[in-house]
Amino acid sequence: MAGEGSINTFIHFLNNPKLYKACKGVGVLLLIFCNIFEVSPLTVLYGPTASGKSSLFYALIILKNFIINPTQHSDGFFDLGFMNLGGFDNCVFNQDKERSIKISFCIDEREYGIFLNKDSADIFLDPKIIDMKMETKVSLPYLPHEHFTYTIKLGRQEEYKVNWNGISSSVSPKPSTAETQQYAMEISKTLNQIPEYIKKVDIAPHKRGFYKPQYSPSHVSPNPVSEDEMASIIINDPNLVSRISVDLEKILNRDFRIYTPPGTATVFFQSTDKSSRTPAYLVNEGYGINQIVYILAKIHRPEIKTILIEEPEVHLHPSVIRALVKTFCSIVREEKKQIFLTTHSEVFISSLLAAVRRKDIIAKDVKCYLVEKEGKVTNFKEQKISENGQIEGGISSFMEGELEDLKAFFEKV
Repeated sequence: MAGEGSINTFIHFLNNPKLYKACKGVGVLLLIFCNIFEVSPLTVLYGPTASGKSSLFYALIILKNFIINPTQHSDGFFDLGFMNLGGFDNCVFNQDKERSIKISFCIDEREYGIFLNKDSADIFLDPKIIDMKMETKVSLPYLPHEHFTYTIKLGRQEEYKVNWNGISSSVSPKPSTAETQQYAMEISKTLNQIPEYIKKVDIAPHKRGFYKPQYSPSHVSPNPVSEDEMASIIINDPNLVSRISVDLEKILNRDFRIYTPPGTATVFFQSTDKSSRTPAYLVNEGYGINQIVYILAKIHRPEIKTILIEEPEVHLHPSVIRALVKTFCSIVREEKKQIFLTTHSEVFISSLLAAVRRKDIIAKDVKCYLVEKEGKVTNFKEQKISENGQIEGGISSFMEGELEDLKAFFEKV
């Protein structure tokens, strides 16, 4: 995984309705056991419409909402900023309010997650570095001031006291020496690794882009999705405009720049067609250009390590999609970012396979999943990619419609 060495990352889900449909298995008490879903630096989900692809994205954002602001009722976690999923009652499996929703995240074998109920949450952390599982039940809204204490004993003399509030941990050694303090810091870093990682996840949803010629700096929330929030991020980061512009030129042969009239706090977003040397407001360019600027702004936020993108091919010509794939590959390789996206584009998949064959990205850094829904169950089937760009099982999900059309030409009139 980009930025995390050889760490394997998994997402687990339980009790998934139309939101969490990534389930497969048998109900046990209030729970449904589900697939383990592994992601790579570049992970792609594709399959029929409404099969449950975006469910994975939304689950991660809900978990992030809990981590950054547990002081709200359960329904609040389902407000993603760009859309409101209707709260707990509408998202729990079969709308059964007695069930729980489990969302957890694993790095290596360590797992952190929550069982979310209507008025409470069961929080757990299985750190694997010690022979214990940390868990607690809290009422919602939850003020994370309460600490739960655990003790780690190493040998006869060394003892480490862990204070955990369900989200973050601190560790103090006894006796306190330079060596034990250093080890306490390492334990604390391991215990906090997953919650800190989740904080570095962001999403570029379907609802994206810039719809005004000018912007002024405004408040930015922990999950910025609105055009004003993203504009403020671009305005306030002295390096972001240049990073966006470099990639935009690779993809569309256009630059991106901002202009602030003297004596004002108003910033205009502009783009210039390099072939005609004609500048224009970004809002007057095609929506495909507009939304790519938004996506690149999300990707190049320095504090973000993983970006979730819903259908990046929207409103793009096939030639631009190919250039976008090349850019994604270079960002994953050079910037050590992790990109996780959904697509309905055969061109996107074929371009990605070509990129693997060209060695723009190595095969082990790419994972593709065919997502198919059967009744109330969504299956995620990994289709492995070889070093020469061949994909296991082919891209049959894209070909079915084309085959139906071809049949029409051979039918007798």
